[in-house]
Amino acid sequence: MNPYVIVRKVIQDAVLVVFIVVILYVVFRLMPGNPVDLFLHGLKHPSLAEKIRIEKELGLYGGKFNFAGFITYLKDMFTFRFGNDYLTGESVSFIISQALPYTLILFGTAAILSFIIGIPLGIYVSFLRGRKSEGAVITGATLLNSIPFFVVAIIIFVYLAGYYHIFPLRAVFPLSYLSHPTLSSLAAVAYDMAMPVVTLLVIEAMGHLLTMRAAMVSVLGEDFITTAKAKGVSERDIMLHHAARNAMVPVSTRMALEFAFLMSGAVIVEVIFSVPGMGSTLYAATLSQDYPLTEGALFIISLVVILTYSIIDFIHSWIDPRIKV
Repeated sequence: MNPYVIVRKVIQDAVLVVFIVVILYVVFRLMPGNPVDLFLHGLKHPSLAEKIRIEKELGLYGGKFNFAGFITYLKDMFTFRFGNDYLTGESVSFIISQALPYTLILFGTAAILSFIIGIPLGIYVSFLRGRKSEGAVITGATLLNSIPFFVVAIIIFVYLAGYYHIFPLRAVFPLSYLSHPTLSSLAAVAYDMAMPVVTLLVIEAMGHLLTMRAAMVSVLGEDFITTAKAKGVSERDIMLHHAARNAMVPVSTRMALEFAFLMSGAVIVEVIFSVPGMGSTLYAATLSQDYPLTEGALFIISLVVILTYSIIDFIHSWIDPRIKV
């Protein structure tokens, strides 16, 4: 691939990251409340000198917004120096490094499996076009795809973990299971993460099924498909080798749009199933008004989504060489 294209794409993504950082900074600076109040909460009658001392330690002295503070903020964000957690005093980067693997396992597994299941099912349903069974499958897939993540998560949690105790109430496993994997440790990870992965998988796979089926039906009306039929190419070869490849372009576009939706769903699902990932970390930090941890978690989640978008762009050009990154 042309190095110029890659450099241009990196610059575009960097500009997008800067924009998100600016938005995060402005939002958190304009939020009501003050982190200094968290440190003064235990004091009955805090003095002005005590408040000023804490403001200087936190870099907040001189007002809620100042340009010098913003430059320092930019430098710290892009060097992943998010400061310390207000409640525990631990490094925010360390807390995120402990939570991010859980989210990546959940998010990545659900995304890959939804593609593996949803796309072939969409191709299969396109074989059924015009039949009654096609309408039944599309209706069922539409209903499942319309259900919010938290509804499916609560149903699965109540029945499989609460009533029947098939799966654990909390999806927690040591990170050493990932750094030093064995068959037994991987089995334990799969067992603990089964419910949250299935929650995301059911909804996302049905979405890919619907998109792939619609793309296949659209491509089957193109002139090159008519030409292939006139040449005597079998229907199976037309569907798999001609239509499916061309239908993957709109499907891959939807993949890019769905990654952000899937990531937001992963955040909600983590809270419900007590997965100690970025979602649970962000939720707890928001409730406790832990500004550094909230900013750091949002920044990392945004960065993961942007990097995923970039990968999808390169997949577009690989599927269809006519598309330029």
